[in-house]
Amino acid sequence: MTQKERSNNIILIGMPGSGKTTIGKLLANILDYTFIDSDQLIVEKSGKTPRQVVEENGREVFLNIQNEVILSIKQDNFVLATGGGIVHSDLAMNHLKSIGFIIYLNTKYEIIQERMDASRKLVRTNGTLLDLYIERSHLYNNYADIILDCDSTDPQLLCNSILKIINSV
Repeated sequence: MTQKERSNNIILIGMPGSGKTTIGKLLANILDYTFIDSDQLIVEKSGKTPRQVVEENGREVFLNIQNEVILSIKQDNFVLATGGGIVHSDLAMNHLKSIGFIIYLNTKYEIIQERMDASRKLVRTNGTLLDLYIERSHLYNNYADIILDCDSTDPQLLCNSILKIINSV
């Protein structure tokens, strides 16, 4: 199925710190689309941050809420910044693939590590940031329609690259 047969929605996946929210907001503004942050949808549904949901109710409850909010997205003309762990849900990813164009913001581990500071809370139950990076990289690659190397720190250049890719599909 080509992008034109699906819809014009843009779904950004990648590690925390890869720029999904920053680039997503810029793209939505440029395209005059709605910007959606899946973590914010989780907060609206549960009244808690994703991390709070995991800490207070467990990972399974978090994954159920995440799937509910993702499956409820049915509109057009949006840019979605997903939570980094969305790729662990085949159900959610298959839904997103059916309603939009999935772009993996592929960023080197060293850059992710630099962007993550102690105040940035990740939703994970164990392991290091490197473990998470290794675990998720192949999942991001598998689900992506396009893989964009995002080692550049200029969000506007990355948006321009995405627009060029989208317009050529």
